[in-house]
Amino acid sequence: MTTGIRQDIAELLDQIPLIDTHEHLFEESFRVSRRSNPDEYPLPPNDFSLLFFNYANADLISSGMSRIKVEQLWGKELDVSAKWKLIAPHYSHIRQTGYGQAIRRSLQILFDVDDLNENTCEIVSEKIHNGVHPGFYHQIMETARVAYAHVNAVDPDGWLPIFRETEQPELLGQDLSTVLLSTGIHVERVERWYGKTIQNLKEWHAAIDHAFETYAPRAIATKNQCAYQRRLDFEYVSDEDAAPLFARFRQDPSALTAAEHKALQDHLFHYCVRKAIEFDLTIKLHCGYFAGTGSMPLEHVRQNAADLCRLLRLYPNARFDIFHINYPYQDEAIALAKHYPNAYVDMCWAWIVNPRASVRFVKEFLTAAPVNKLFTFGGDYRMIELLPGHASIARHGLAQALAELVEEGWLRESDVPFIAQRIMHDNAAEVFDRERTLRNQCVPSCLQNKSTGEA
Repeated sequence: MTTGIRQDIAELLDQIPLIDTHEHLFEESFRVSRRSNPDEYPLPPNDFSLLFFNYANADLISSGMSRIKVEQLWGKELDVSAKWKLIAPHYSHIRQTGYGQAIRRSLQILFDVDDLNENTCEIVSEKIHNGVHPGFYHQIMETARVAYAHVNAVDPDGWLPIFRETEQPELLGQDLSTVLLSTGIHVERVERWYGKTIQNLKEWHAAIDHAFETYAPRAIATKNQCAYQRRLDFEYVSDEDAAPLFARFRQDPSALTAAEHKALQDHLFHYCVRKAIEFDLTIKLHCGYFAGTGSMPLEHVRQNAADLCRLLRLYPNARFDIFHINYPYQDEAIALAKHYPNAYVDMCWAWIVNPRASVRFVKEFLTAAPVNKLFTFGGDYRMIELLPGHASIARHGLAQALAELVEEGWLRESDVPFIAQRIMHDNAAEVFDRERTLRNQCVPSCLQNKSTGEA
């Protein structure tokens, strides 16, 4: 293939706005508030260490940096120069990984800085600090050419609220989290959100009903990441069998055996799936690779796709969004999307977990499964400053995959514009009803408690 054709494809993809199907971004007002009140929550200060808050810190630890030093990197005791000396030997080992490349590309795009070093760490820190102001989310998303982003809210303390009311519905579509309601049952938090005491399974069902009735009209999807804690082998458990389990759990969670905990979670997860169908919400599920280090059981991860088959068969009217391409078992995710009409695959996070594997995945997906079954970008960040770099990697990888498919004779060059538009934007626009969320956006009084379902 000629360089001109490769360049044409890259330029075409640069013009297509991405729909970002997965982030964990804080509200912009929270970030702005923390600029003047940095002690309010234990998060990184607005210096270069913020760029390592999600994901790159895992590569640092994997390379040999101690967890204690990582905590020092995010603290306030060291100045920027000392932080650089702390991280420099380890950063040199991860600059080429997907996580490291996202940092380097974001530095170039946002701050016109080639890389972090002893000469630039102060400059970058100052630019990050000064860049946090009202409107900076819109500016960064525009720079990254991201049309809007879906947010699976995470509170500063790490808890997952049932729903977060956003101040920027035109930029941030919010997921309805089913974790506290089903697979990570937390009676105290749900009762605090609900405003009622819950004594039995029927009343817990009513709380789930209330969550969907209240938030589903302006939710972009439902989300559950229980695959970090358990397999996705959800069996059907009747109300009659689940009710005594819930009653015992309500009295003493430790009274249930592991099998009984699973049965109760299975019952409630199925209940939430049926509510998602009722309210026409896509069901997003974490699959594949684990964030962090030192905890991933691959024998558990390997079961994800096979376990999902039961749900895909049982609920043909549901839409399941299989996250992170199920890496490193992405072949099975392609098989699900090819075989099951209600299975979609999402490349959120995948581009920085393994960029080259993601290029290969796109090529293999497009030559096996329908083009409308793929979503190709989600940053999966809490800190928006990393979004441009991740989006740049995704565009680069997509351009390479499409160019190679043309070069190898699997696609015609004339196929590329349609495919690119579908997988970068139109698929997500059709499956996730953003217009509904905007029509039903919250009135200002709702925003007094931006996160709901939290302590």
